[in-house]
Amino acid sequence: MFALAVRHGAIPTNPVRDTSRIRKPRRKVVALTDQNLQTVRAAIRQWQQPVPGKPGPRHTGDLADIVDLMLATGARIGEILALRWEDLNLAAERPTLTICGTLVFVKGKGFFRQPWTKSDAGYRMITLPRFAVGMLLARKVIAADNPHNAIFASRRGTWLSPNNVRRQWRQARADTDLAWVTPHTFRKTVATLIKEEADTKSATAQLGHSSEDVTDTYYIAKPLQAPDVSDVLERLGADHGRTSPHRTTHDARRTTHDDEHG
Repeated sequence: MFALAVRHGAIPTNPVRDTSRIRKPRRKVVALTDQNLQTVRAAIRQWQQPVPGKPGPRHTGDLADIVDLMLATGARIGEILALRWEDLNLAAERPTLTICGTLVFVKGKGFFRQPWTKSDAGYRMITLPRFAVGMLLARKVIAADNPHNAIFASRRGTWLSPNNVRRQWRQARADTDLAWVTPHTFRKTVATLIKEEADTKSATAQLGHSSEDVTDTYYIAKPLQAPDVSDVLERLGADHGRTSPHRTTHDARRTTHDDEHG
């Protein structure tokens, strides 16, 4: 538009051409520390305790199990709540869980299970750590039947709403300093740990991303302190040439000549 106005003499110059691109502020990715995780689990245990004199049904152990499974997989909350018992293979030598659907909300109908993931990369099989296998086996023993064969279902046997889970977590964290922790924080914590112990490619596959750039930019916490390479950088010091044992051939010849001729 402005270029057209310049061509027709309506304005002398194009103001857009002289305008620099607005830079988006860099997002800081924060992952949970071991101490944070202890606080998370302690807060959930405290929240699950019945309050004397308070009416209404007691809190279930769903929140603790959901958080554990999010930490065991790095899956999105909608993917976790869409899991069915048939999506597990706990009898395998290395038990697995297959992410093959997610919960979506339709106005007027509520939540239902969509039988595909957010993207093609989201369909994935995840090998479970031992703590998640133990939790699922214990849960299977006491699980009530429901029409969807869902691992996590409401008391009425319907799909458990992600909004209700988020609300429960907000209640559980109320008396802690973890107001910044959301279900997505657990996902970032998984990505960061896998990157530290393996690589970004593995973290990307675990989270179901199609691009390593997305994982690295938005899900992996960057270290606040650079790695210790001080020994390497010592070579750039002012005294390095006089103290280094690796002298050049020219320096060695010159030293020998000086010694021979006094």
